[in-house]
Amino acid sequence: MSISWNKLTQNIIASGSADCSILLWDLETGSAKECLTHHKDKVQTLCWHLAEGSTLLSGGYDNTCQVTDCRTKNSKSWIVDGEVEHLIWDVSNPFSFLAGTSEGSAVCIDIRQEKPLYTIAAHDNEVSGLAMTRLVPGLLATCSADKTVKVWQISDNKPSCVTSRAFPEAASLHCLSFCPDYATMLAIGALSGGLLMWDIASNKDFRDAFNHPAVERFLVSRFSTVFE
Repeated sequence: MSISWNKLTQNIIASGSADCSILLWDLETGSAKECLTHHKDKVQTLCWHLAEGSTLLSGGYDNTCQVTDCRTKNSKSWIVDGEVEHLIWDVSNPFSFLAGTSEGSAVCIDIRQEKPLYTIAAHDNEVSGLAMTRLVPGLLATCSADKTVKVWQISDNKPSCVTSRAFPEAASLHCLSFCPDYATMLAIGALSGGLLMWDIASNKDFRDAFNHPAVERFLVSRFSTVFE
């Protein structure tokens, strides 16, 4: 149901299963080295920590998010308001992650604390995708089975919706990701309609909310093209 490649220990991938387990695979030998069994239902989403190669984030149909030290198998869990659809680590805070739930919520959790930092009523249906980029601090994008993508400003743990866009041609939106080289370009995976693209810097509300060099470069490039 889920898979995550460890970019810091590149021979290791983690896979999550409907049998409630997580397997850690060694790509050099093609064999499973460890089995984690702390979830009580299907494991829907996995994400390795961005800086700590032994720390794995997982979420399941048991309404829990788990952070596990794969060296010791010790884990810490948090209960959220629904099945965990997607998880990402906060690119600007190594102690925080965000979870999208089947109830339409986006939940931010600091692993040093017992309760969430905040919960956003983000969508009318499950939050199937979350994305952040290091190039624009405080920028979060979410997508949903409700066919919308929303853009949020989450700096200082005070989230606000900046803009949104509906994709009625898509039966459902499943995932999204920022381009690593073009700070404001979103790629969105849809049930129908294939791969969708949205450059959010074309939206005035976004440009007004984010005063950032990456956004300024977008505007400069657009005007340069017009006057060539």
